[in-house]
Amino acid sequence: MNAEIITDTSRCLDVTNKLEKFDVIAVGTEGVHLGKDGPLTLVQIGTIDDNVYLFDIHTNKDLFTKGKLQDVLTSPGITKVMHSCSVASAALYYQFNIRLQNVFDTQVANLMIEEKKGRELVSLLKLEEICEKYSSVSKVKDQVAEKDMGIREMGSLWDRRPLSDDMVQYAAADIITPVQDVYNAMKKFIDENELLEQFNKRIEEEILYFVNEKMREQRRKRVNEAILRVLRKIDQRYSPETNWKELDDPDVIMAIERVPFRELGEFSPLISRLKYQNMQQDLDKVEESFASEDGITNILSGQFASSLRTARSCREGVIKDRTNAILDRVIKLTLDHIRRNYDVTTPSSHISRFEKDILTWMRPCPSGEHDPRYNKVVLALYWKLMESELDDTIQTFERDPDEFVMYEGHYKKVKFFANRRSKVPQAIRLKASNFLGELDDMFGPGVIPDNRSAR
Repeated sequence: MNAEIITDTSRCLDVTNKLEKFDVIAVGTEGVHLGKDGPLTLVQIGTIDDNVYLFDIHTNKDLFTKGKLQDVLTSPGITKVMHSCSVASAALYYQFNIRLQNVFDTQVANLMIEEKKGRELVSLLKLEEICEKYSSVSKVKDQVAEKDMGIREMGSLWDRRPLSDDMVQYAAADIITPVQDVYNAMKKFIDENELLEQFNKRIEEEILYFVNEKMREQRRKRVNEAILRVLRKIDQRYSPETNWKELDDPDVIMAIERVPFRELGEFSPLISRLKYQNMQQDLDKVEESFASEDGITNILSGQFASSLRTARSCREGVIKDRTNAILDRVIKLTLDHIRRNYDVTTPSSHISRFEKDILTWMRPCPSGEHDPRYNKVVLALYWKLMESELDDTIQTFERDPDEFVMYEGHYKKVKFFANRRSKVPQAIRLKASNFLGELDDMFGPGVIPDNRSAR
């Protein structure tokens, strides 16, 4: 494997000219909590002849335009093999106005292959798991392993320069195997089973998942329908006394994990009991994690974020009380981590989704920019996050006012920010007040735009 770091625009032009001659390349990205707002700092491209190019976007953003890297990423004639490309796609789209074209996504391919084999609900796999499943290359795990240095979880790592040898090796290893055995094996299955048309539609959904709300709704609908199909068969397959730990069907397990607490009233007592048992087991895992250094790292990296979000929605007394007690510990732990690892100048885009969740879960909510109950770094990031979320809402409204939807809880939050008596930063109050004025002009005074049919 030959890995070259590209920072010079003229060298980038040379490389992109070479890349345009390939039919298939592997593409990866790195960044600081990469996403719509999380900065993209590195693009990796690998070729079939084992050359790897690391395009250092953090050092030179002109690589996209003057270096014509964007031409490669948008070319309909070059197949880009990627893994779970939706996050990278959002970063490219919102930060650089680049819309990915002709992607072969290995995550999407695996989902469709498993569905073709009869699965209803398929777990998302890490890249190393995909490689182990579809590649005959030896020591795949060594090529794409999560290193002891916690390289993937260190949010600000990918904006550090120069790139260390470990960072170069890690970034390069991500894109070697997929362009060889994995891509060939997956493509063969898709072609032989005549799945290409459906696969291309799912790829489009993946590319636009964080760009187009209709794509998100399309996926939610498909997954929810699959969950419902599985749940409807549970009472026929299992006795009313079945316990969570006795389940052995991965579709059933995933359906129970994903059904919301608010919908349990639509199903049998067995499904409700299994859901509560599943939630208690998840909370057990969080509690056990407090006892070790690795466990603490797992908590801080957001490994239990989904479980905690689900637990917060439960209104059952025992689970609710237990969740609140665990959340108090998790919030305290995470706020201390934020205080030690960031400062008042840190942009909200540089913190993880889980850290953002923790900031919004703080109780009581911060009162003003100098609330003595909270550390100054925590306060600064909290208000930056509130302003960023408000900005996103305003931008969504401005892009398409006629299709804008805002639910009651969100509307009340904006109204609170706009209230002169509320202790919020002046910039947020002014934005919220102006936004409410625009909503009143569009939908009528005090009307919450949460119902399409009512318009």
